[in-house]
Amino acid sequence: VRYKKNSLKRRLFLYKPFRKFLLKENFNVTHAYLKTLENFGISDYKKYRPKVILDKEDFKGLNNLPENFIVIGTGARYKNKIYPYFNKVAENRFNIVLIGSKEDKELDKNLYPKEVLDLRGNLSIRQSIAVISKAIASISNDSAIAHMSRSVKTPVLMIYGATHPFFGFAPLEDEGDYIVKNVDCQPCDLHGKRDCKYTFPKCLDIEANIITDKFFRMLDRLSKQRSING
Repeated sequence: VRYKKNSLKRRLFLYKPFRKFLLKENFNVTHAYLKTLENFGISDYKKYRPKVILDKEDFKGLNNLPENFIVIGTGARYKNKIYPYFNKVAENRFNIVLIGSKEDKELDKNLYPKEVLDLRGNLSIRQSIAVISKAIASISNDSAIAHMSRSVKTPVLMIYGATHPFFGFAPLEDEGDYIVKNVDCQPCDLHGKRDCKYTFPKCLDIEANIITDKFFRMLDRLSKQRSING
């Protein structure tokens, strides 16, 4: 059993003339994987979600987490996927916990408010997921933290840089939301690894207040949806 990858359409989307036609499609990798269940007579496959099952061991040593916190995932594999103003985003009324690798921390030259808890480089992958599971929500680049959040039903706001939601990795409506500028040169690469032709990537030139406003609107929308659904 195989899933449809939309490989050709993803590559065509890199070229601006094709985008207005391709954007009519609503491709999502999660749904593409789950569609294979139709082969086994499961027609309502879209209701299912991937899940990471945590155990007590994953929460060991995590007793110092603040109350009512949000996670920020500052890193990504490629620099043109990394939002540069997370320090400004961290200046909000929530407690903030930074999650990621030691490389993420080394690359991040921002100075954060002293109240921010920085756990980058100090946790295993499963411990990171455990922290995320306790968060109100998360904010992440198009990277692992976003998908970890989805795996434990923690709402996530994804920020797109060199890539694009069309490639299929954006959160579904019940999982969170995303921000993408849709500048002419975005996306420039399937994985975001190509060097930017500008001094500063236009796709990442997003004011911090735009991020926080969208984040709070996302939380409000999801809260209302949960109330309606009981």
